[in-house]
Amino acid sequence: MTGSYPSGDGWGIRGFQGVSLLDFPGRVASLIFLGGCTCRCPFCHNPSLVLPRLLSLGDELPISQVMSDVARRRRLITGVVISGGEPTLQEDLLLELLKEAKALGLATKLDTNGFRPRVLEKVLDEGLVDVVAMDIKTSPIRYPVATGGRDFGPVAESLEILKNKASYCILRTTLVPGVVGLVDMEEIASLAQGASEYHLQPFSSRVTLDPQYEGMSAYPPHVMEEMARVLEKEGLAVVRLW
Repeated sequence: MTGSYPSGDGWGIRGFQGVSLLDFPGRVASLIFLGGCTCRCPFCHNPSLVLPRLLSLGDELPISQVMSDVARRRRLITGVVISGGEPTLQEDLLLELLKEAKALGLATKLDTNGFRPRVLEKVLDEGLVDVVAMDIKTSPIRYPVATGGRDFGPVAESLEILKNKASYCILRTTLVPGVVGLVDMEEIASLAQGASEYHLQPFSSRVTLDPQYEGMSAYPPHVMEEMARVLEKEGLAVVRLW
């Protein structure tokens, strides 16, 4: 592994969206964003939750305020999504948020990149998460390119945990030209067996962590369709987000 990654201590809650119709399948949900990340994906569309210099410019939201906002929306929402950044970096905060959401009678969804398998296993073992959505960024051999130097090993562990312990598992890939292609999708298809859904989303270059990716063209629809069919041929339930 190359690069330096934050521990997550003190990064806190860095964003809140009261109502979303898109982020929790079948539910209206509130979104809570935790700061800090294990990766430095060059195509990341949310660098303000990843880069220390940008995080330092923002304000940390108190958990009491956020959960009060969630509780006030209880008649509108039926779920809470904990996202990031990478929320498993802040294990104690993540556990507290999930427990408070459950105490409100809300379903919970965790968005993760899979690089903290022990935390993922813990929240599943404790029954705190109803749905896990995990990124598969590309084929294993190309993971260092996609993540800023991280190897695939921890993600492979997380995949096994999901297959054995998750009641509903969404896997997802952002179709970034030069990072994931048709050959990669063939390998991903074999890794993803058992997923409840597989979400494919187009690359957006409006804001990226690496400026070299800004303005880069996304795959045209017919190429993304080819990638979707690779997964469907192996029996996966593909959700197209374009």
